[in-house]
Amino acid sequence: MKLTSEISAGLTLEGDNELDILMKLRSLDIFTFRNFASSTKIEINDLLTLIVGQNATSKSTLLGMICQPFEFEAKYKVYTNIYDDIDKAKTKTILGKTFQSKFSDVFRMSLTYDDPRKKKYSYAINLEVGNHPITLPVVSEARSDQKHINIRFVAGKNTRAKGQGNYPHPVIYLGLNRLYPLANSENITSNNSFQLSDEERSFYSEWQKKICVVQDEITPEFISTDIKAFLACKTSVYDAETNSAGQDNLGQIISAVISFMRLKKKLKERYRGGILLIDEVDATLHLLAQEKLIEFLLYAAEEFSIQVVCTTHSLHMIQLCSRQYKKKSSIISLFRRNNTIHAESHVDYEDIYAEINAAPLPKRASVKITTLFEDSVAATFFRYITHNAYSSVIDIHNSEKKNNKTSLSAGTLLCISSRDIPIFKKILYVIDGDKANEITGKHQNILALPLPKALERVMYEFLRKMRDDDSFWSQGIGKYNHQQCFRNYQDETNDDKFFKAWFNEQKPNWGKGNIRLYKRWVQCNKESVIEFNNKFFSLYNQVSPEKCNRSVLEKILTWINDL
Repeated sequence: MKLTSEISAGLTLEGDNELDILMKLRSLDIFTFRNFASSTKIEINDLLTLIVGQNATSKSTLLGMICQPFEFEAKYKVYTNIYDDIDKAKTKTILGKTFQSKFSDVFRMSLTYDDPRKKKYSYAINLEVGNHPITLPVVSEARSDQKHINIRFVAGKNTRAKGQGNYPHPVIYLGLNRLYPLANSENITSNNSFQLSDEERSFYSEWQKKICVVQDEITPEFISTDIKAFLACKTSVYDAETNSAGQDNLGQIISAVISFMRLKKKLKERYRGGILLIDEVDATLHLLAQEKLIEFLLYAAEEFSIQVVCTTHSLHMIQLCSRQYKKKSSIISLFRRNNTIHAESHVDYEDIYAEINAAPLPKRASVKITTLFEDSVAATFFRYITHNAYSSVIDIHNSEKKNNKTSLSAGTLLCISSRDIPIFKKILYVIDGDKANEITGKHQNILALPLPKALERVMYEFLRKMRDDDSFWSQGIGKYNHQQCFRNYQDETNDDKFFKAWFNEQKPNWGKGNIRLYKRWVQCNKESVIEFNNKFFSLYNQVSPEKCNRSVLEKILTWINDL
């Protein structure tokens, strides 16, 4: 318990009365709790956090650990004065329940294996109120006042002092009992004691239709059974008793959000957000409904300042959050090794898939991005200055043998890149540097080579100005030198044909792919080549569905600097 003592000693809690600020749960630090590895850290997203893993990896346990240190019932709390004028005990959800849960609502403690006389559990929740961090320790204690529960959890520095203990913050927990089939209920009645405003009714109906993807006009109806109470769907052709399991599940999730919506309106500037915990969020829902539910939860989290934390086995939801909604959500991956539970954040979808399925994700053919150039000369130059690092992820159709059939003018590339046609938006365009000033805001996925003029002319001028004793030239008698290079091209003109003719005549002297010439040019123009590579890397990752690892760019830049 030394760790807990150290946390408690460093805890300073002061009541506040700031308005219009939010409280966020930032993370949990688990020191000793069941099979969790010691010093496990669980980071919580501001909007949506998915807790994923195989069965028996303590996903539901985490939900219980999150809800346990919060309350929304006590009259006075030392942490904040913001609710002193509010009777929290009478502030209920739309189903008449308090905004709080305890660990026993989420999971059972074993009388044998969780015996508090033999094991002491401790963890801490890290909060941020406005810009002020607060760490609240939570420890287990033995209790003897209840027959079937011999353990309790206490939060705070001095849990015996008035106003200490759990932190005041509204929490709703939706457990698996919400999935109990109506067909198994002995008593189902319509409950008229709860009422919705017109806005709340419209909100419920709109999102039930969106998530279930149905066209029926839906009316919410309060239903009570011997197991649960919830907000069900009623239409012109069926009522609440014939709701599908999916509609039932969604009804309870939407009901919880409406409760926070109502609470925000009631508390106004005193509202500091809330936490919605959902066990097995994907249960009973088909793939499209799962997708729409993610959209709804993200909308609700932003609109009503709710932190949504869910457990799930749905690979579809995991993939959506790890890719499409990566910036708005987080994934906590739990896994078991040697009977110890470990947690990791920022895990790739492929690794999560492999862990949950105990098998790697089947490899799919990589998608290559078509990249168009004006001609084969430009394509060859591009390959060199990018160290041919993109050969496995882009398709270049320009080649010397098929140059006449694959060449496209800069004007054509500029035109295509400006058109609002889906297939054109999946292509990368690289034009010669002499047309760089024609790229405007209407052009997409286009970049100019790092050359001020047409490539052949740039190379002509580069070698023309080069000293006779430069390392590029062979110094032996009769070898390739400055004089040989320009013997037939002394009278320079502005005609592009002149420079192309010179280039084609001389390229047999420069090695395969003009490597000797391009190497010397890059050595003298590293800054512009590095800038081009940075831009191309960013452009590629904007277009490609499969992002290129930054290590690819770093290898290119290292190669350039070492030339």
